[in-house]
Amino acid sequence: MTAAPDTSPERLALLLRLLDDDSPPVRASVEAALSAYDGDVSELLGEMNIDLSEADHELLSLLLLPARRERLRREWVVPAGGAEAVQDDWDQFEALLRSLSDYLHDGVTMRQPLGDALDLLAEELEDIGDHQGAAGLNKALFESGRFKPNIHEEDEPENYDIAHVLAGNPSNALGMGLVFLFVAHRLDIDVEGISLPQSFLCRFHEDGQVMMTEPAVKGRTVTSEDLAHRIRRYPREIRSLAARPAAPGELLVRLVEELATSWSVRGETVDAELMEELLATLVKAPF
Repeated sequence: MTAAPDTSPERLALLLRLLDDDSPPVRASVEAALSAYDGDVSELLGEMNIDLSEADHELLSLLLLPARRERLRREWVVPAGGAEAVQDDWDQFEALLRSLSDYLHDGVTMRQPLGDALDLLAEELEDIGDHQGAAGLNKALFESGRFKPNIHEEDEPENYDIAHVLAGNPSNALGMGLVFLFVAHRLDIDVEGISLPQSFLCRFHEDGQVMMTEPAVKGRTVTSEDLAHRIRRYPREIRSLAARPAAPGELLVRLVEELATSWSVRGETVDAELMEELLATLVKAPF
């Protein structure tokens, strides 16, 4: 019988003392030993009350990254039908986003898991949702400035870490739109996502009227005329996206595609190739 790997606080403390040793054999040994922690030691560090230097924090996260990649591969369970099978399955969509958030996390900083963070936000906004509906959520989330756009780094990988966004960090159009959709879904409020290139709108009804808002621009209202003007030069297949809501499976494909591009332009080949692996489980190549 194979002995269980040692993931005790004492073992971690020993590995942390070896972080300053940059000799290749020791560095390889430390990385191999850290793999037993499945890419995340944040809770254990909190229990141990250890305060790492910025350099040690970055190095530890880097050494934990291979294990986070393998954990993502292990947890990435997609139905045989790929993205089409996910379609309206919000629970499956959230489970896959949770796995992506765990992979994008640094593995060192304490934070709430994706599901817990969404539950708390939905609970906080429940009264607003009950009395003001989707328009009230839009105001509380975006018009108020609570969630802000990452205008300087729209393709930053952390934009797609929804747990990171829920912790109050900025995101791009897709990340902010997903926050709106998941909170509304938890509160049984009908909100649809409209997925457009470099943009994301949310559509809902208020007083019998169709409303569209843009989370990444402080939840501003977008009229039908505004939308028609914006997309008039798009190819026909892109313009057709504005006529129907994006299903969870489509949103998942977009998120993974954008992450693949984000890693690629940064020269992070291993992570870009990992995203291509995930895409292959969702859609048939070429993507």
